[in-house]
Amino acid sequence: MTLLHDDKNHITALFSKNLDENIDTLSALFENCADVVKRKFSVGGINQVDIFIIYIDNMIDKELLEMNTLLQLFRDLKDMPVTEQFDYIKNQGIQTVDLVEVTTISELVGQILSGDTVILVNGYDKALRVSMRKAPNRGVPTSENEVTVRGSKESFSEAFFINRVLLRRRIKDTNLKMKQYKIGTRTLTDVAVCYLDGVAKPEVVAEIERRLSEYEIDGILDSGMLEQLTERNTYSPFPEFQSTERPDKAAAALLDGRVVVLVDNSPVATILPTTLNSFFQASDDAYTRWEVATFLRLLRYVAAFITIALPGLYVAVLNFNSELLSPAMALSFSAARGGVPFSVLVEVIIMEISFQMLLEAGVRMPGPMGGTLGVVGGLIIGQAAVTANIVSPIVVIVIALTAISAFTVPNEPFASAFRIIRYFILALSAFLGLFGFIIGITCMLIHLGGLKSFGMPYMVPFAASGINHGTDTKDGLVRFPFRKLRRRPLYSEKDERTKLVKKEGESSDEDEKGEES
Repeated sequence: MTLLHDDKNHITALFSKNLDENIDTLSALFENCADVVKRKFSVGGINQVDIFIIYIDNMIDKELLEMNTLLQLFRDLKDMPVTEQFDYIKNQGIQTVDLVEVTTISELVGQILSGDTVILVNGYDKALRVSMRKAPNRGVPTSENEVTVRGSKESFSEAFFINRVLLRRRIKDTNLKMKQYKIGTRTLTDVAVCYLDGVAKPEVVAEIERRLSEYEIDGILDSGMLEQLTERNTYSPFPEFQSTERPDKAAAALLDGRVVVLVDNSPVATILPTTLNSFFQASDDAYTRWEVATFLRLLRYVAAFITIALPGLYVAVLNFNSELLSPAMALSFSAARGGVPFSVLVEVIIMEISFQMLLEAGVRMPGPMGGTLGVVGGLIIGQAAVTANIVSPIVVIVIALTAISAFTVPNEPFASAFRIIRYFILALSAFLGLFGFIIGITCMLIHLGGLKSFGMPYMVPFAASGINHGTDTKDGLVRFPFRKLRRRPLYSEKDERTKLVKKEGESSDEDEKGEES
């Protein structure tokens, strides 16, 4: 085996038919790697041949290696031929389905680092890759960030193969394709682009594949890094991808014609393209009655408006447009602010920063201590600030209502964008009053109207309600009854929009009356 150096100073190598040369090269490549296990054996009867086995400790099933592979190599190779020994070992000595020949050293090293076992045979410039991975993982955890009342409690895991199985178990269709790539010159992170062939738009799949190959990076450790690398709306606070840790939500997106990207070592899948409306849809909206789902969805939209607008509106009205308040409310606000030495804007900023610090501290604190810190800290700081006349009780109520409203949005990255926009609107309201507040809301809507996610307008179906026969609005602000949602959204191919049909002769009189109305 000959060592070479390419223009990126990465060692490459060529196979040699001499096993000792191959061993020396692999030993050089894995120098100071204490977790790499290497062992040389002699197998066969009279016509013995030397083999070399190499793998990474604790990334394979040792029992499977020793009992099903090594035992067979020593027991079943007594009649080793003089020639074609490599094929004889492959066909007679290793009884497993997942067995692949490796012909390049770069592929061999990649397989070892991925958790496979590699067997080299003296006299041959190729090797055998035996898959017996058993990497440590959490199994299938419970969803923590996207909790639902009804539906699956499963969540994606850090284990790449588990995430693929969670999708495949829900969509038993050969058209579910999973194209796999390796991103990162050093991490070689597995990335899978999943989509329903014939349902997802080919141009969307081609675009995400193009973006994945557009940059070369040394490592990808989480799906969030991949999102930032492939997004186009870099300076917009609104995400171009929708993230989820729930496999049922990802499966529903695949059925709608969207693309799901899985990243090894990340328990969060990314969904594309996305729209504003999709961020307000929770996983269990499809599992509950349409009346309940519609009410909750409208509640989320109202809460999103409150978390954006309430602090700015409060500052604008009290500083510039107090005539909008009734006399009784104006007197109440004035009495509440009696003795407070700061302006309304400073009050709001103090409470906003205090709450954000409590939120960050609660996230970083381990386990139940985080929740305790948030509750106790909020009560103590809020009550102490009011008692000391640092802030008024009205500001505490405004900030608390704003914070609670932000957590009703079922997507954390999207809710974080609202928190950033809140300060922009607050600044305009503090300097221009109600006029600045209206300017801020208008600028946000104009910005949303100009955004696109992989060619999909961000404001669909609100900005183009007539497209796709107007059916996308049936799952917008109002979620129509499930039997009325017969067409896929605009994400899917035009010829594959129909997803629900009624069988001939099986409709009841009530159904027919409902269809006529």
